[in-house]
Amino acid sequence: MANENSELEALRQEVETLRRTNGELKTKSASRKARVTELEAAHADMQTKLDAANGAIHEFRIGAPLRAMANEISVCPDDFVEAFGASYRLELVNDELTVVSAADGKPVTKDDQAVPFKRDALLALLTSDDHPRSGLFKRILIASRASGGGATGSGRSGGGSFQLGQSGAPRPLATGLGLR
Repeated sequence: MANENSELEALRQEVETLRRTNGELKTKSASRKARVTELEAAHADMQTKLDAANGAIHEFRIGAPLRAMANEISVCPDDFVEAFGASYRLELVNDELTVVSAADGKPVTKDDQAVPFKRDALLALLTSDDHPRSGLFKRILIASRASGGGATGSGRSGGGSFQLGQSGAPRPLATGLGLR
């Protein structure tokens, strides 16, 4: 009986030790779960900040130049950006803006050369007769900023309408216009 009591007491002590160890492990597990939850929340916060930073970088490196180009070459910049974005997008390739196809992500080529993100190259690409949406682009793009406002019309310097005669006195020029 004494032997059974000592075995029983040893088993009780072992059970108590196991309960204490189990309690410690549950406490550690709960603190680790809390730490995991805290780290997941921090990760989500950092991911949100990263996405915002990437958006700002994209806007600075791609969005702003696209809008500036749209304002320069189009009478309807918002329509240009929408129509351009339907078929193309801009990407940085070797720190240069490159026009790529929205369908396959490959650089757009014309005459076996990549189309640079430059005014004349874009106008040539978008208004060429073989472009599927050239009609739209021809209506909204400004092909030339020349207005002819500074031209003299007849090749005379100063655009004057008088000429010095033999005596040095100015005399009116014949314009060749009107009834004869």
